Amino acid sequence: MLTSGSALVLSLAYLSLLFAIAWKGDRNPARYRQEGRESLIYGLSLAVYCTSWTFYGSVGRAVTHGYDFLLIYIGPLAVLTLGLPLLRALVRRAKAHGVTSIADFLGARYGKSRPVAALVTLIATIGVLPYIALQLKAVSYSFDALAALPSRGPAPVLDTAFWVAALMAVFTILFGVRSVQATERNTGLVLAVAFESLVKLAAFMAVGLYVCFWLFDGPSDLIKQAATAVSSPLLGDQRLDPAAWVAIALVSAAAFVCLPRQFHVTVVECGRPEHLSTAVWMLPLYFAAITMFVPPIALAGKLLLGSGADPDLFVLTVPQQDGQTLLTLIAFLGGLSAATGMVIVACVALATMVSNELVIPFMLRRLTQAGAPELGPVVLQARRWAIIAILSLAYLYHRLISGHYPLAAIGLMSFAAVAQFAPPLVLGLMWKRAHRHGVVAGLLGGWGVWTYGLLLPSFADAGWIAMQDWVSVSDVMAWLGAPGLDRLSAGVFASLALNTGLLVGVSLLVQPTAIDRSQSEAFTGGAAPQPRGATSAAALAELRAMVARVLGQERTDAAFAIAQPPTPAAAADLAERLLASAIGSASARIVVAASLQRRGRMDAATLQEATRAILEGRDLLRVTLDSIGQGIAVFDDRHKLAAWNPRFVDLFGLRAALLQVGTPLHALVLEATPGDLGSLLIDRSDPERARSSHSYERRRPDGIVLAIETTPLPTGGFVVVATDVTARVRTEEALREAERQIRVYTDNVPVYIAYVDRTQRYRFINRPYLEALGLDPATASGVRLVDALGEERYAHLKERIDAVLRGIPQSFEVDLPVPGDDVRLGRGTYLPHRTEDGEIIGFFTLYQDITDQRRTEQALEARVEERTRALAQAKQAADEANLGKTRFIAAASHDLLQPLHAARLFTATLAEQAGRRERPLVDQIDQALGAVEDLLSALLDISKLDAGALKPERRALPLNALLEQLVQSFQPMARQRGLRLRMVPTRLAVESDPQLLRRILQNFLANALRYSRRGGVVVGARRRGQQVEIQVVDTGPGIPENKQRAIFEEFQRLGEDAPDQPKGLGLGLAIVERIGRMLNHPIRVRSRVGFGSIFSVSVPRGVAVLTAPPPPPVQRRIGNPLNGRRVLCIDDDATVIAGMRALLDAWGVELTAVTSVAAARAATVDRPPELLLIDYHIGDDDTGFEALNTLERQWGRLPPTILITADRSDPVRLEAQRRHVGLLHKPVKPAALRALMTRMVDPPAAAAD
Repeated sequence: MLTSGSALVLSLAYLSLLFAIAWKGDRNPARYRQEGRESLIYGLSLAVYCTSWTFYGSVGRAVTHGYDFLLIYIGPLAVLTLGLPLLRALVRRAKAHGVTSIADFLGARYGKSRPVAALVTLIATIGVLPYIALQLKAVSYSFDALAALPSRGPAPVLDTAFWVAALMAVFTILFGVRSVQATERNTGLVLAVAFESLVKLAAFMAVGLYVCFWLFDGPSDLIKQAATAVSSPLLGDQRLDPAAWVAIALVSAAAFVCLPRQFHVTVVECGRPEHLSTAVWMLPLYFAAITMFVPPIALAGKLLLGSGADPDLFVLTVPQQDGQTLLTLIAFLGGLSAATGMVIVACVALATMVSNELVIPFMLRRLTQAGAPELGPVVLQARRWAIIAILSLAYLYHRLISGHYPLAAIGLMSFAAVAQFAPPLVLGLMWKRAHRHGVVAGLLGGWGVWTYGLLLPSFADAGWIAMQDWVSVSDVMAWLGAPGLDRLSAGVFASLALNTGLLVGVSLLVQPTAIDRSQSEAFTGGAAPQPRGATSAAALAELRAMVARVLGQERTDAAFAIAQPPTPAAAADLAERLLASAIGSASARIVVAASLQRRGRMDAATLQEATRAILEGRDLLRVTLDSIGQGIAVFDDRHKLAAWNPRFVDLFGLRAALLQVGTPLHALVLEATPGDLGSLLIDRSDPERARSSHSYERRRPDGIVLAIETTPLPTGGFVVVATDVTARVRTEEALREAERQIRVYTDNVPVYIAYVDRTQRYRFINRPYLEALGLDPATASGVRLVDALGEERYAHLKERIDAVLRGIPQSFEVDLPVPGDDVRLGRGTYLPHRTEDGEIIGFFTLYQDITDQRRTEQALEARVEERTRALAQAKQAADEANLGKTRFIAAASHDLLQPLHAARLFTATLAEQAGRRERPLVDQIDQALGAVEDLLSALLDISKLDAGALKPERRALPLNALLEQLVQSFQPMARQRGLRLRMVPTRLAVESDPQLLRRILQNFLANALRYSRRGGVVVGARRRGQQVEIQVVDTGPGIPENKQRAIFEEFQRLGEDAPDQPKGLGLGLAIVERIGRMLNHPIRVRSRVGFGSIFSVSVPRGVAVLTAPPPPPVQRRIGNPLNGRRVLCIDDDATVIAGMRALLDAWGVELTAVTSVAAARAATVDRPPELLLIDYHIGDDDTGFEALNTLERQWGRLPPTILITADRSDPVRLEAQRRHVGLLHKPVKPAALRALMTRMVDPPAAAAD
């Protein structure tokens, strides 16, 4: 756990690093403004949108509200895609008018209105205060959590947020208030914000990767564990509230542009509008990267920290609770980056607005007086105090309100406030009639609804005011026909609707003034501001001095030297723009107007200056005509030459001596190249033609083409303009030739090809397309799509047409329009046509007839389907035949086991009674019966495996215990063969069915010991990634490579058995291969003749499980525990009854043997048995379990019971386990039967044995 001092040092070190980056960026701005690098830095800086709300609050929002945390990113993405043209227009207008903030932009757009700018500033300041308080809350809470500090105290000096606000104020003043000119791009600020964007993204992704792949085994494991452990929905309330979702997406779209900090970074700090193209792809990728780990962190926090923890701090507390100090520090720095980036840019933007739109206008009257102090230091001082005041008010709001709200709720409140700027901003760029009075009315109405519906309720929730009896905005909206809206949705929809309605309504009622029309045209049509009237040199000097007092003498001289305004009026406009860059458009207008009013009267010197300017203008006109590349001549009302330029003489081949003022037109016609000027006489001879403009082209024999235009003058004369258009005409001819060649190619390919422009009109159609649509080639160009295709076909394709015009290529199948009744199938392709800057200006259409291809494909598919159906039928027949064989083998094996069971019982009885001479013969009989039993058991196992009757029960098991048991059970056999059998200990665990895996390894060991003549056998395991390979290594004769697959087939045996061992059946490895295939455990064999073999099985690794220690040894009892025990045996086979009686009598058991349940009930009326032996199949209908139910009702409770059956199915085994009944499979080994009976009637004796 870090101390508060360590956390403070870390925070100061990081802020110092940011300051160093900003200082380096300001020292060498040209290095970071290189093409490519600047656009990337700009794109990253836009991620200042992702504040501590994103870093901390998104996780908290996901925990409480589910996936609606994504909505705050949908709005910005819509702005960057659908609203990109409007965003580009916004940047261009702002750059053209030297805008410093959103308040300055709206003030300049609406008649350079100071009230509009001041009102926007006031709303922005109040609306953004909760958002800045959110950052203070996030940083202070994360700092307290990091340093394990107690909750805030009553005094500000004991509150971490107070010191965070103070530190932010100092750093923001040092960081962002160093230049008076607010439109001057702050390279250091943008570079530092871009660096912060990378830091918070890396920190958040580090926590997300740690949660997914360190705390859990991937996202799927996290989801599985969370679904098991968390009873509530995994991520908050998943119920869809469309109104709330639309409201959040709407205000986030508006906030992306209208938040003062976003406007500053997106617009003011944008080097060129082309940089927005980088942001279009970079910002969506950034949003995707920073949000992809929000759900995993939210789930991990709920799972590990429980419902009592603050979900807003899961990013910090999840690694902290796991002891990951370094990762916790990284997360803290990421949150600090998210907060500081927002606070710095927001405070700089708000301070600029407050100083320019509220403070400076009240000081201008005094500061524009002669001898007033310089305004630059005053502007800087005003911005610094504004930053202190803003952060102080934000801290006060944090103390009073924000502690009662989650981070996301505070952020959405601020988003709703700045969303009020969206209607005047959007309409101001698109609608010329939008008026400043409508803006003021709309902003006041919308802000009032926001204050009443969102701001005041936050004070009420905190207990500062009482609003129980007030009518909520939700109630008003319900009364208006929109019931069920929450507080945020109702406030957003009501405020924006009232805002827009008042803006439009009032704007339509008022009449615009000249300044209103001028600014409207400048912002909506892109026209430059109207030039002002004449400005005296004295007024201009006074304006230049005023600019110097604001920006400084050096910067003012540099600006005028670069611009070099040609006239005093232009110099006055330049002065106003320079002042606007520092103090805003509204304040700059006041300064310029005040200066010009004092110099309003023109004196004699001014008049002389105007006369001189007129004369100079005449000379300038002459110089201009002489330098123009077109030939120009002016004729008076008598068709005599009045003025001309040298180019006119050259183009028409005239002698310079002929051209004099007063030369008649017909003299020039005779002198010029024949045909060049003759049309002028024809035009002038007709009074009607003489009063209109005319143009024509003249191609000379030498190939030169002249374009000649005549324009009448109000005085009766006319102007002739001649242009050499030879290059243009040749280019057009080359284009026409290229188009002809293209048409030759496209008209002879079996593809319909056309080009459609942005207005959905055909601009090129090849011949097959024309014939299909029945269009006239002469009139096809320019035809609308809907007219050519028809309403029905156009409606069918409209969705795809709209998509391709959005830049999305389309590929689809459609019926082709062909003459006649034939229906042809085509594959259509629409490809967007983009300009170099990415703008969609049209699309290409291609239709290819694929009818024959599709028919061929359908025929092939039909044939494949027919073959597949035949193969399926053949496979079904083979499966049925195999299943019949399997059922036959299982039934035959079951029927054979019954007499074999009786034979084994008689053999065991005979063995106990036989003498020394008969003993070998009895042993041989027992071995023969054992071979038959093994054969039938193997056949039954194979039939079960082939029929899929065995269902594996996988679980984790320690491998060492399994191998130890196997080795111990095979040690007697190894000692008998004179072989060494050893095991390599292991700590691995595997995931498998214990019984089936044991069968595989038993077979490996049995074969290894059977075929090894010397040496030994080693059992061990090797780790192979996520698999464990269990190996049995022997020193046997080895297996030839060409026989290594054959040994896994039925009844295949290689080599000779040991003389003292029973002969193998050749079925063991066949069973192993089937079990391995069923369990998905690959079986391998590696062998060389003369060097032994390695048999192995690969099993998935499992989680280690604890095994119970072996039970303590039990003292052995002396004697026969079965002697005198009352035993009841029920079996419907008389031979089995006789064998069982002979065997159990030899053990001293008091046996009652019957063949039916009724006989058993009659025989035990007085005395129930101490042990019950019962067959599973009793007669044709009864089963052993049904018999147990009958006997239990008679006896009251069942004695220890052993079920003896030839049925090896899982249902029988599971039912026996459920009833706690012992289970033995026929044919029963007498030793196994005696051991189980002993354990059932006398457990201590059985343990001792």
